[in-house]
Amino acid sequence: MSTEIAPQEHPHAARIESETGTPLATWTERIDEAGGRDLDHAAIARMLPERWTIGEWWAQGVTVAYEQVIGRRVVGQSCEGDFSASASRTVPGDMGAVRDRWDAFMTDVRREELGLEDPSLSDTASWRYWRAAASDGTRVSVNVTAKDEARSTLGIEHKGIETAEGREVWKAAWKRTLADFTTFDQENR
Repeated sequence: MSTEIAPQEHPHAARIESETGTPLATWTERIDEAGGRDLDHAAIARMLPERWTIGEWWAQGVTVAYEQVIGRRVVGQSCEGDFSASASRTVPGDMGAVRDRWDAFMTDVRREELGLEDPSLSDTASWRYWRAAASDGTRVSVNVTAKDEARSTLGIEHKGIETAEGREVWKAAWKRTLADFTTFDQENR
């Protein structure tokens, strides 16, 4: 499927070590010694907190990084084989105001340019969502959460992309879109 990479070359190696207290190379050795190459994603993710001191959230992250290190998947690829692209930005305003400004920014014309259908909006106590299906069968979720009292983080998750190349195209498109939103947002607050 892909080629193996050295753990120290993984794009999240430093973050994994910082957050878990263990280098990715050590996690890779531990998982290999436990038979990880013969286990699926879920089995590895369950095994990690059973054997070592690591929370479930980081167990998922280490499992994904391990699968990328051993060549089972490439960066951005899910365990189902498809890809996802993401981008985020911290902007002024509470969750509701930020989501409302995003919705105003995502005009019919802009959605058509991106191949997005009409969005659905929903709220929870901690999140505001703006979701839309794309004409290529992929799905986009814009998730807004409070960063602090005066700012929110707007994160775009685009899932179901068929290829790594498609992931790169969408990642670039979302970075451009966020840059355009920042300009729009500054002019319309």
